[in-house]
Amino acid sequence: MSRQAAKKPVIAVAPVGRTPSEAVERLLPVLRETFRCDAIAAPRVSLPASAFDASRGQSLSSAILPVLAAAKRPEWERLLGVADVDLYVPDLNFVFGEGDTRRGVAIFSLARLHDADEKLVARRAATEAIHELGHTYALAHCSRSDCVMWFSNTLAESDRKGVRFCPEHEKELARNRRLPPRN
Repeated sequence: MSRQAAKKPVIAVAPVGRTPSEAVERLLPVLRETFRCDAIAAPRVSLPASAFDASRGQSLSSAILPVLAAAKRPEWERLLGVADVDLYVPDLNFVFGEGDTRRGVAIFSLARLHDADEKLVARRAATEAIHELGHTYALAHCSRSDCVMWFSNTLAESDRKGVRFCPEHEKELARNRRLPPRN
């Protein structure tokens, strides 16, 4: 079977916990375009109670990744979870999300992305989704502040970087996914 006749790889996107399904639906077109794949809505995944740290009022992102890995189906190249709770990892005040290269899963949260401007929230969500999925494809953080793989310490930094990969990360992503270069 030729590469063109082969089925497109699938990125599945699941609401986690009480996240509205509409948040997932809004991401699918941009993920299809960015990753040249099929992007589908996946069934809701429960937010594990064990992830919540009451002293911080936050959920440990790395405690959600195993739940996503267990929910990931063999026909999905990646599974992205979309949460609406504040996330953290040890030694950081918060994280927008976390990706796991080995298991092909990632989580990001809408909790710090909210704004009265729904278009801005959608762009922010796309930025974080693409960034975390980039990590699942073994992309490291970038030194270029306009690359989606740049590490953001603040929402303003995340807003500034946008949703595009720099040329180097675009090439690395194509190599890691065994895709032809973009025209």
